[in-house]
Amino acid sequence: MTGHLDLNSPILELELDAPLLPADGSEQDFPVIHGRSRGGFELTLLGVSSIRDWPMATWFAVDDALVGGHLDLAEAAFAETTVVMDHLTEWVPARGIRVGGSRYGEPGKNELELTYPGQPPLEGRLPDGTDVMVRCSVLHGWSLKDGHTVKYGADIRWQFRKALSTAEIVARHVVPLQELVAWGVQQPVTVTAAYLRVQTDQKPLEWRRRWRKASAADADSRVGNSRLFGSDLAPTFAEGLTRWLDVLKKNRDSIDLMVSLLYGAPQYLDTTLQLVAQSLEAYHRSAFEKERWPAKVFRERRRAVRARFNEEEDRDLKKWLAEVLMFANEPSLAERLHDLQERVEPVLDDLLALRPDWADDIKNMRNRYTHRGQPRRGFGREEPREMERFGRIVFDVCLLLDLGLSIDTCRDRVRQWSDYSWAMHDARKHHPPSQQSY
Repeated sequence: MTGHLDLNSPILELELDAPLLPADGSEQDFPVIHGRSRGGFELTLLGVSSIRDWPMATWFAVDDALVGGHLDLAEAAFAETTVVMDHLTEWVPARGIRVGGSRYGEPGKNELELTYPGQPPLEGRLPDGTDVMVRCSVLHGWSLKDGHTVKYGADIRWQFRKALSTAEIVARHVVPLQELVAWGVQQPVTVTAAYLRVQTDQKPLEWRRRWRKASAADADSRVGNSRLFGSDLAPTFAEGLTRWLDVLKKNRDSIDLMVSLLYGAPQYLDTTLQLVAQSLEAYHRSAFEKERWPAKVFRERRRAVRARFNEEEDRDLKKWLAEVLMFANEPSLAERLHDLQERVEPVLDDLLALRPDWADDIKNMRNRYTHRGQPRRGFGREEPREMERFGRIVFDVCLLLDLGLSIDTCRDRVRQWSDYSWAMHDARKHHPPSQQSY
């Protein structure tokens, strides 16, 4: 049966020229479909789901396309994965070219020597037995037009103690590292190439999937804004990466929200501000696990209050009271933000000294933009942007501390961020030097 497999659409699409589904048109999924490309390459499609049945063709969505072999469902578990991501070379930056030689042009001597030192990989073993390695490579080329060229590349390889499905590989390894690199370099990171091996000594299969991409090309990349490099993971690469996986597992909602802003920032600043405030609130909830009163005390108080309304005429009042008390033991947003301020103050003391009310400002802005329709105090045109940037800095410093970086290292790193320079510039506008205390 002939058809068309589109690997470049928003989803992987398979359109067949003849119906594959039953004549009644009912939907049916196929765990594996085998095919062959026009070039003769064997194709294995995994997770094939029917979308709709046309009179002349059948349309399917495909989870994974493997190029280079036919695998049965029982064979679709893999011992090794290699992935290439854009911006990965910024996360493990090159050492650069060394220039040597006599430079005097003496006969028989090397007048100019260019050397490119090899860079050791970042590697280690995770607690589940997975071996992970970030490998760096150098590609040399030459042409009449450009002369000699040197390109720097990097990839990530995982070897698993127990073979995993593609869904497990994506969820446990590829996406967590993709988010780490994206957050580290403050850029949307996309998988540009991926390969799978059923056994480590077998030939690799090209792996095509709908990898996460930025909603639009970012023409205004922020320079000098990287949060974390691969070499910062300590005391060893494996231990640092394991700590990131633990931090991500605990704070996934807040990290996912903040990283999503790198892939597609909303068009309206108030929306961005609300998402940043939501991320800070979610981070505090998962990281601090703080309540206003001990859980046992709160349950007893709630039970005592509700016990006072047991008459039939109190039924509506009791229902209303249950809704009011549902989140009564959670700290307010202002309390959460002040807790975060205390945590980051050793790192951001000079910035916080200029904007001591930032927590109340973010709270008030979030409330204003969430509860529209009521007359409220307006804000300057740039204030939402300033507070959104401020909130990101606070969030990122919290993550750096979670990852084990010392306060002194965080202070040095933060002062190299372009975001921090802008935040200090904004703060001085609202707190001119004549009002500053020394």
